[in-house]
Amino acid sequence: MATVESIALKLPTFWVPSPLAWFAQAEAQFALRNISQDETKYYHVVAALDTTTANRALSVLTSPPSTDKYNAIKSFLTSAYGLTDGERATALLNMRGLGDSKPSELMDNMLSLLGQHQPCFIFRQIFLQQMPERVRTPLSVLNVSDYRALAREADKLFLAGRHNEYHASQNIAQCTDSGPQLDAICWYHRQYSDKARKCLPPCARHTPQSKKNQGNARAGQQ
Repeated sequence: MATVESIALKLPTFWVPSPLAWFAQAEAQFALRNISQDETKYYHVVAALDTTTANRALSVLTSPPSTDKYNAIKSFLTSAYGLTDGERATALLNMRGLGDSKPSELMDNMLSLLGQHQPCFIFRQIFLQQMPERVRTPLSVLNVSDYRALAREADKLFLAGRHNEYHASQNIAQCTDSGPQLDAICWYHRQYSDKARKCLPPCARHTPQSKKNQGNARAGQQ
């Protein structure tokens, strides 16, 4: 029987929604502590399973192979809880734009959906199709082969566009506030402007003097 290394390590409970990420974290812990024995790694994984997950993996836990136990439990869990290739492809092909994310966050999500696969020739186009037009158009002509670098360029364009939109909205607000709004002016002032001798409050041009003036009929005759 192979010896088991006695090393203090407590892995987090297995992440059912993200088995590949959990194993990446577990293997980083093994590397930091120089844990290399197959059975040691296997038992650390088993100890991190909750009741539901352990029950599903019971066939492996009760009858593990004589060798390569760690890869056996890893293969079972990633297959049982990970996305199938079909599910990954469907998720990529049914992306619904940026939402509240930055382009780089979307790229991270898309790359994680690939799993252990490499991006294919349509991967870049799927990413570009999720971008608003003001980002997609200049991005499409960039000769950038690294996908994360492409996403960083998309971030710059995306944030610059937001900055411009903010200042444009501020300018519109300032123009709107610079004078009385049309719907805040009464009929008399809209009809006769500064010659109006009557005013119906509430009116942006209402003054106490307007109450003392005579009617607009006389103003129209002058």
